[in-house]
Amino acid sequence: MSFTKDMTDLQEIVSRLDSGQIPLEESLELFEKGIGLVNSCRKYLEEAQQKITLLTNDNGDHEGREWDPLSGDGSIDGN
Repeated sequence: MSFTKDMTDLQEIVSRLDSGQIPLEESLELFEKGIGLVNSCRKYLEEAQQKITLLTNDNGDHEGREWDPLSGDGSIDGN
């Protein structure tokens, strides 16, 4: 599955749970599936963050630096 598909499925689950119109058993099943989707999305985002860190590494070491999209230079502290 892709991140976008997982997020779409998760939004659908949240909407169904928020409606309050489904039986408890089904709510528990949806909740469990939702937790799995959250974990999958979190893993994808962590991997994407690692890739961004590696790609924005400009000083030759393998640690990289964290990326802050608002800083304009790719680093949190401006260095």
